Amino acid sequence: MSLLEIRQLRVAYASRAGEALAVDDLDLCVEAGETLGIAGESGSGKSQTALAVLGLLPAGARVSGSIRFDGEELLGAAPARLRAIRGAGIAMVFQDPMTALNPHLRIGAQMAEVLVRHRGLTQRAAEAESARMLEAVHLSAAGDRLRQYPHELSGGQRQRVMIAMALLCRPQLLIADEPTTALDATVQAQILDLLDALQREFGLAVILISHDLGVLAQRCRRLAVMYAGRVVETGGSAALLRQPAHPYTRALLLARPRLDTPPGSPLAVIPGSPPPAAAAAGCAFRPRCPLALPVCAAQRPPLAQTGATRCACHAAPV
Repeated sequence: MSLLEIRQLRVAYASRAGEALAVDDLDLCVEAGETLGIAGESGSGKSQTALAVLGLLPAGARVSGSIRFDGEELLGAAPARLRAIRGAGIAMVFQDPMTALNPHLRIGAQMAEVLVRHRGLTQRAAEAESARMLEAVHLSAAGDRLRQYPHELSGGQRQRVMIAMALLCRPQLLIADEPTTALDATVQAQILDLLDALQREFGLAVILISHDLGVLAQRCRRLAVMYAGRVVETGGSAALLRQPAHPYTRALLLARPRLDTPPGSPLAVIPGSPPPAAAAAGCAFRPRCPLALPVCAAQRPPLAQTGATRCACHAAPV
């Protein structure tokens, strides 16, 4: 049994144009101790999937399917049960630490609240444990940081605080949603190295969400590429990058900047725009796909084994 099993997950919202699908019939699993990378453009459903796992979708969301964590069904679970699982079982590092942290509260108060609520520690014991966790994420002068407000820290320091807060209750699964957004390249590498080290130290399973396949390839054993709310290709990182079967996966790889690109050369782009979040017949990538076939307009391709990966494409090699 996988630590996390997502089956036929569907997240929909009501809109003026009809039902808008953010996640469409999604299947994913994460094993204990592994790192799964999820890639895709903005709007592909990556963050919506993560929020669905934690039960943090807005009230207007209509969610169906199954999300099982350590054998327990989370969809339909009582709010009190979900609050108990958040932090203690599943934790999340959000995209923007400046907006995820409360600007009106000191770092120490925000971190201590997690331990008081989930582990029943006293305020003093919670602050001491918070300082130890800040030291574990290599944030200098941990005691001083607890007395500071979020705006007094740099972006990289705030992200380390978010990681430390997520790990306070020793969760089994950590979801890192674009954890290096808005950070410079050096700090990005430091944060990703830190996540690797903490995973080994605490035995975490990690879902690492990013639009950058290159970043994920270096950190993840398995990859899942999402488009229009669905997984369009998944497999081992080395195999998927060496021989991608889906045209969207190949386009993402070609769009990555390369150091050996001659100066002045135009950047590779994926033509067109992601589709609106609405159910449609056929393949959602068809309007942007250079390999589109007549069948693509009428029949949605299933996710099936195609060589080294599983791919949802009528034109993929068998």
